[in-house]
Amino acid sequence: MKKLAYLILISYLLIGGGAWAQQSFVVKQIQFQGLQRFSPATVESYMPIKRGQTLQSAKTAAILRSLYQTGFFDQVSLSREGSTLIVHVVERPTIGQLKISGNSVIPTDKLTTVLKSLDVAEGRVYNAAVLEKIKQSLLNQYYQLGRYNARVDMVVTPMPRNRVLVQINISEGLVAKVRRISIIGNHVFDESTLVKQMDLTTTGYLTFITQTDRYSEEKLESSVEKLRSYYMDRGYLKFEVKSAQAQVTPDRKSVYITIVVSEGQPYTVGSVDVAGDMIIPRDELMKRVLVKPGTTFSRQQVLDTQKLLNRAYGDKGYMFAVVSVRPAVNEAEHKVSLTFDIKAGKRAYVRQVTFSDNLRTNDVVLRREVQQLEASPASTIKLDESKQRLLLLPYIKEADMSVKPVPGADDQVDVNYKVKEENSAQASFKLGYSQVYRLILGAGLNQKNFLGTGNTLGLNLSRSKYEQFYGIDYTNPYYTEDGISRSFSLSLSRVDPGGAGVDAGYTSNEYNMGVLYGIPIGQERGAISRLLAGVSYQNLLVHLIPGKVSNQVNTFINNHTRHTQEADFKLGISRDSRDRAIFPTRGSSQSLFLDMYAPLSQGSVSFYTLNYAGRFYQPIWNQFIMLAKANLGYGNGLHGTSDFPFFKNYYAGGIDSVHGYQGYSLGPKDSNYHVFGANTLVNGSLNLIFPNYISDNLRTSVFVDAGNVFSTTNNKNFGGASTNAGPLRYSTGIEADWLTPFGPIAISLSQPLNLRKGDERETFQFSLGANF
Repeated sequence: MKKLAYLILISYLLIGGGAWAQQSFVVKQIQFQGLQRFSPATVESYMPIKRGQTLQSAKTAAILRSLYQTGFFDQVSLSREGSTLIVHVVERPTIGQLKISGNSVIPTDKLTTVLKSLDVAEGRVYNAAVLEKIKQSLLNQYYQLGRYNARVDMVVTPMPRNRVLVQINISEGLVAKVRRISIIGNHVFDESTLVKQMDLTTTGYLTFITQTDRYSEEKLESSVEKLRSYYMDRGYLKFEVKSAQAQVTPDRKSVYITIVVSEGQPYTVGSVDVAGDMIIPRDELMKRVLVKPGTTFSRQQVLDTQKLLNRAYGDKGYMFAVVSVRPAVNEAEHKVSLTFDIKAGKRAYVRQVTFSDNLRTNDVVLRREVQQLEASPASTIKLDESKQRLLLLPYIKEADMSVKPVPGADDQVDVNYKVKEENSAQASFKLGYSQVYRLILGAGLNQKNFLGTGNTLGLNLSRSKYEQFYGIDYTNPYYTEDGISRSFSLSLSRVDPGGAGVDAGYTSNEYNMGVLYGIPIGQERGAISRLLAGVSYQNLLVHLIPGKVSNQVNTFINNHTRHTQEADFKLGISRDSRDRAIFPTRGSSQSLFLDMYAPLSQGSVSFYTLNYAGRFYQPIWNQFIMLAKANLGYGNGLHGTSDFPFFKNYYAGGIDSVHGYQGYSLGPKDSNYHVFGANTLVNGSLNLIFPNYISDNLRTSVFVDAGNVFSTTNNKNFGGASTNAGPLRYSTGIEADWLTPFGPIAISLSQPLNLRKGDERETFQFSLGANF
């Protein structure tokens, strides 16, 4: 384009410029010919000649140059008519329409934003040179992602009124796969061991899931860094990566990776010391130093020690403390002595704590979880604990913390928590399916963050073959400023056990209303503990079905009553040390509840239940997490086992209990050969959660389950099939849990390990729900 402009300029000087090449004149008027979109005043503002000035032949080149530089015109020429300067132009077309197609890796909105910043957008002047640069930049971006077969075509089509249609057609191609990885210069560790440390691998059985065989420059850089860490964590202080290259095959579908290394010699640690600003006593600091004299040098231990020392100073308010390492290398003995030099800086105070991206949740709801007070010394412990408490809110999926110095103040910081809220519907119609309860229909309002207040409101109506339920509950987690919670609940239900394949001889109607308080206890770092206490009123009426009533149900009804009324006094304790409420990765959640039932009417019985539930998360390696689950329950009458009501029995089997066995199918049978449940529950599971590389909303795991229910009643006295439950049942399998905007979905494939006669196998199990 520049060459074309200069050719036009030269032609004008040789031909058209001769009209006044030897004669200057005073420009009294300037006229433009060919302008369509631009006003004469706009174009004239770019010209180095103004009305009333003398135009000399030497200035004509400057006029042409300035007009071409605007980028508005394809052609410019000058002529004179008396004292009038006439400017002839041919405007460049504008972009009338911009279309982008074929892209998926690079989102359209991001691509459009970049194009707009480069002045490529609808209504802007079309510039072919800029489009060519964009094309090359896009190709380079795809090459960095390993897509060497990518193509970018720019198609420009004329439109009416001097406009053009610009079509950017992208063919992203496939990611090139790693065909071979060669490491040269290694002697201490073999090539296969080193390749296992890398983010890139050759194609294998599982790479269609892990995608580690798909090449990108970013993966190559991270792989090189992991090799460097592997050597330096094993004493090879002088290890170097001389080169790391990827050679693309002629068909652009594969790459060969060659890495050249220099290992050097292993080093051990000589002396270790701390120096600098000893705000914290030296003995306490040395306890945080992980590097020990005489051990093999490890860069990771050095980095971890720096973090621990930084954290120790940060807990005291010295947020800007700098911990540097001064190594003293003894080449002859292959030893390195380390000194951790600490510069504390000024003690920092928190000026303000703010929140961002909380579109549904009120600031005050988040602020009450923050342990770091404004205007007080900053503490990394309190800042991190505040982040954890935010993540334990059931409506917060992510929380990122940033600490920034206050401009103009060297002892103040501002803290911001950027949160990502979990989707929740104000009102919902529910359509679900469970293999225990079959089809579930319902409607209601169920908000764990009602109107952004952090309070929980539930209004639920549901209907299935097993149960009809109508309930309302409301929880205020901060009923008092001290964090005491209060929950109210009211429900009406009708249960038909036969709908779930258990005892079909009765149905029951129950009314329940109660209140429960949660009182924070303890000051344990990284954990929230509560004492729970409350009371509820229960009113239950049993309807017997003639000809189907079991001996167990008949005995209880004859000895007591069909209509019971009890006061349920609740006392419990809970502890939560998980790092987040949604898909935790570490920590535990435990609760222990005692329910004491006191009779309020004639024939009602006094009994109790004791229930424990626990989940323990432990990361083990590279996003793999071990999860252990336990559910234990026991119930009995205060005056003997015969006083424990059958409608409070525990059941086992199913996707929420022992996988692989049909829901509610384990345990003793009644006299009519139906599952009857029992007063003792034992259920546990060991799960290995593994990365799925598909979505952050999907969690996949393999598991081993064990569980059953047992009765302390002598069931043989009732005849029929009323026997004991037998041993614990075991199963193993794989499960996928998916969080969707329409509700959670759980799917499992499992295999019973010790199926007994009478057990019902169910290999494929699932539970789903949808909100529209």
